[in-house]
Amino acid sequence: MTGTSRDREVREFFARFESASESLDNDTLRACFSEVFMAADPTGAQPVPLAGFLSVLPQRKEMFAAGIGPASLTDLTHIDLDEHYVLVHTTWTTERRDASDGAGSVTLLSSYILRRSSDGLRIVFYLNHKDLADVLRPDGGDDSGSI
Repeated sequence: MTGTSRDREVREFFARFESASESLDNDTLRACFSEVFMAADPTGAQPVPLAGFLSVLPQRKEMFAAGIGPASLTDLTHIDLDEHYVLVHTTWTTERRDASDGAGSVTLLSSYILRRSSDGLRIVFYLNHKDLADVLRPDGGDDSGSI
């Protein structure tokens, strides 16, 4: 696969992932993740069974809907680590629902390791660079708005 087709493959993967995350399309999300993947944030890392992850997404979406709106992918960079693994850095932007002055933009930074196989790309490692519980705090956990 050429660099251009690999770039397109990663970008198309994240377009599907973004759309499925917003609509809670479990079939598409199931195809985006390995059966067990590693999830990490500043509080630690843990293996996550896909079935358990999918089962809690509706509650997670409701919890986040109270504080922030849907996240849109605004930047994506990636590098092939080898023929099987791709490291992807993403930037997502959302708006605080409680912001009345228009200054409620929130930037979410996440990194992923995807595994490339005959079935396509799958997330095997998912890192939120800050604790997502901070997103729900009115101050966003810091003064910068970036999390």
